Amino acid sequence: MVLKVFVGAALAVSLAAGVAAQTFSEKATCKLTNTAANKSLYEGPCKVTQSKSGNNTVFSVKMGSTEPFLFAGVRGQKDWMHGPEKTQFTDLPNGGIFRWSNFALVVAE
Repeated sequence: MVLKVFVGAALAVSLAAGVAAQTFSEKATCKLTNTAANKSLYEGPCKVTQSKSGNNTVFSVKMGSTEPFLFAGVRGQKDWMHGPEKTQFTDLPNGGIFRWSNFALVVAE
């Protein structure tokens, strides 16, 4: 799963179909870490869904049987939101990293 591929695919479909919003899902590997305690809370398969409407993007990251983590922001900007918490998003060639509070979530292809 490449987070950047989602944007290109969404843009291509949006331009081709004239649709304003697009959603894509992929399976990935995730690692959730409590950075303050330096403790891994989850490491394994996850499902990542990207919804894009206009400039806004929402990532839903579901790990195991838990409720999904939701992150919202504008692609290309580092400052995102996770609920009321500010989140730093780093877009990588084969995934991405979300950092907020005392947590880091790494999503990889």
